[in-house]
Amino acid sequence: MFRNIFIISLTVLLFSIAVFGQEGKHAPASRAKDLFEKAQRSYYKKDYEQAIAYCNKAKEVDHLYEDPYKMSGTIYSLENKYENEKAEYLELLKYDPMNTMCLVNLGAILFKHGEFMEAKKYYGLYLSKNGLRDELRKVIVDRMKRIDVIVKFEQHPVDFNPVNAGTGINSKVSEYFPTLTVDGETMYFTRKKEQPVKDPHNDPNVNPIWYNEDIMVSHKVNGEWQKAVDAPGINTEQNEGATCISPDGSIMLFASCDHRDVDGGRAPDNCDIYISFLENGKWSKPKNIGEPINSQFYETQPCISYDNKTIYFVSNRPGGFGGLDIYKCTIQDDRTLGPAINLGPTINTSDEECSPFIHSDDQTLYFSSKGWLGMGNRDIFYSRKKEDGNFDSAINIGYPINTPGDEFGLIVDATGENAYYASSGKNSIGGLDIFTFKMPPNERPQPVTYLKGKVFDVETNKTLAATFELVDIVTGKSVIKKTLLNDGEFLIPLPSGKNYLVNVSAAGYLFYSDNIPLKDYKNDKPYIKDIPLPPLKVGEKITLKNIFFATDKFELLQESFNELDRLIALLNANPTVKIEISGHTDNAGSAEHNKELSLKRAQSVFNYLVKKGNISATRLKAVGFGDTQPNAPNTTPEGMAQNRRTEIKII
Repeated sequence: MFRNIFIISLTVLLFSIAVFGQEGKHAPASRAKDLFEKAQRSYYKKDYEQAIAYCNKAKEVDHLYEDPYKMSGTIYSLENKYENEKAEYLELLKYDPMNTMCLVNLGAILFKHGEFMEAKKYYGLYLSKNGLRDELRKVIVDRMKRIDVIVKFEQHPVDFNPVNAGTGINSKVSEYFPTLTVDGETMYFTRKKEQPVKDPHNDPNVNPIWYNEDIMVSHKVNGEWQKAVDAPGINTEQNEGATCISPDGSIMLFASCDHRDVDGGRAPDNCDIYISFLENGKWSKPKNIGEPINSQFYETQPCISYDNKTIYFVSNRPGGFGGLDIYKCTIQDDRTLGPAINLGPTINTSDEECSPFIHSDDQTLYFSSKGWLGMGNRDIFYSRKKEDGNFDSAINIGYPINTPGDEFGLIVDATGENAYYASSGKNSIGGLDIFTFKMPPNERPQPVTYLKGKVFDVETNKTLAATFELVDIVTGKSVIKKTLLNDGEFLIPLPSGKNYLVNVSAAGYLFYSDNIPLKDYKNDKPYIKDIPLPPLKVGEKITLKNIFFATDKFELLQESFNELDRLIALLNANPTVKIEISGHTDNAGSAEHNKELSLKRAQSVFNYLVKKGNISATRLKAVGFGDTQPNAPNTTPEGMAQNRRTEIKII
């Protein structure tokens, strides 16, 4: 389903003669040819020991005969006997120092096993020859450039100590493509399950095992990942994988190739992206997300931004830079999908890019690429978003995170410190496992915290369906707006660098307001807060936490207008409600001055509601209590800040 991304490819490239028995320039002795034919028959029977024995005899007869060396090298490669494999080609070079097949294969073998300067030496000897094929010369030149990059990376390694995520997540089969909620407590990932197959004809040559990709989920309890289970309502007999969970945990995107809910034709082996929503603890039936994200071509590996407004994905549709490219699609205000936009040449190349992950800071994109120069076949890169919204040039995440093999599917948690990715390396339980490691400081995204809790009736403690809105106080733009279902639970990512207004409302209740200042945020401590909503009845009151005045002034600052507009909406929706607006101060200054200041501030709110909202003055009352009704002791700056407030009460 995901092409060859899950196959850790060998970097050994047999560029020259690929078929045993095909002769080079040297005409072998007939006795040597007879012995090699016997070696071939043993090889195809998988009797490798006998095949090597015949190859050795053939080499004794004719030292310059290439094919026995190549067959022995291939067998040793299959058996992971690197030193024996290398020795075969070195032996032939004793007799034929400029043998083309040997120089290329030996360079590839050395490259695969990390002996880069030795590999470069043999590649250089190959390039010194005349009459080379242009396409092969280009491949070797590119490989030598890659070696220069690798050596540079090895001289400046980053700190890297991957730790297996444990048996709650990993098993004897492969796990990959992890995805996290912003609180780091729920992980979804893809597992490649072994499925037994019963052959109706009892044919012993039929493979009794086939593999099926499913989406799994694990929850963290007391710091430990619990045993993963199938994502409820998602998996079928077909492949589902490359999943992405939105940071708030409410949306799942994944790729599947089983043609369910597909309108229109497309190539039979292509994949589409599907979407499901978490509704009162259950995932809805997945639906094909449709155009323009899906097409007649290949779409996979989606991810979604922190505000659930932009979807990134991989496609091989025409019009890209080549192979698989990374695209984005923005969800419009009317919930329709905007156009699919290629991320451009700072991300995509003429080769393949895959596994995009946009961090919740909405600035840092991680992805894998075969096209950008790096350590191996696929390396992990990252890019920062520029002021114009486009991404800057790709940067290699460094060695030894990247290796001569394939790295892909990296994600980073909200703190920016902890990364997760799939690897088949040391300490793997089986196949690909999910590992975690500390992200090097220079490659980290901006930290993101979150607001988590539930909305409930202050009198009955019953959870409420509500509307949650997060607003950028400076711009007044809604950053996140979502409907909370009956369970009232919310999990909202909060990127640093901005100050936010929080508004939670429900029909028949006073709204909740809060201010979350993250402009200069340097901490990853989350905001855990259950939100009580008082019913609309006489005597209930709330504090408006986003009403701002300059010190010792009563003119409303612009940052207050968003909050007051929500108060206008509440009053318009409930035309019989009348309110008292009360101003309060700390105890700095005289009691008389504080009372006058608090009254003037309440009157400023009164005037805004009348002039901006056309609220009848008969529904409003402004009072000032000065410092006579403190919420906290005036002994600390924090306590004094709590006492400087504006309240409304239903009268």
